[in-house]
Amino acid sequence: MIDPVPPPSASTAFDLYYLQNGKRFFWRNPNHGVSLIDDGHESAILWHNEGKAIRRLWTDIVSINMTAGTTGKEIVNNCRINFRNGRFLVVTDGGASGEVDHDRTPVYRDFVRALHRRLALAPPGAIRFVAGVSQTRHTVMLVTGVIAGLLFIVTPLVLTLFLRDWRALGPLAAGTVFVWPFFKVIGANRPRDYDPRHPPGELMD
Repeated sequence: MIDPVPPPSASTAFDLYYLQNGKRFFWRNPNHGVSLIDDGHESAILWHNEGKAIRRLWTDIVSINMTAGTTGKEIVNNCRINFRNGRFLVVTDGGASGEVDHDRTPVYRDFVRALHRRLALAPPGAIRFVAGVSQTRHTVMLVTGVIAGLLFIVTPLVLTLFLRDWRALGPLAAGTVFVWPFFKVIGANRPRDYDPRHPPGELMD
């Protein structure tokens, strides 16, 4: 009797940049290209490190953490995948320089949704899905945001309205442009758990 030939595994590639195990500082990130592999019990995520392919099974994943960051101009989205051995992979819609790459944002959105569709099939509680930063870090961000708002928005606004110093309009406009992305990041990074069937849209835009 001839054993049936198992169906070939399917792989979906996403041309996205990623960081590994906490490495954050670089002139130009050389790491890009992540694949989701559908292969039954061997289904996995695959990427490369120094030319070597690294493959981690879905069962190796313990949590997903979606966050947003800003360089002061625009928002960069990040999806951190934590594994049982303590290592992690951060996939981003940023480009090689770390700045947001708007051409990659739709690809990033497709990746996040595809990843979550697969992980949503895991037994309840096997993987934790968290959006935002820790409560402590979020509180620090809120305090910093309030201080920045007072300095860059409220102060020029008071000078304009009450002292009729129209020269403050320039700093007011510049301050608003500077502070607004930061406040968006604060709101998006509110710490909470989420349902993998509905990943947070504000962290994929």
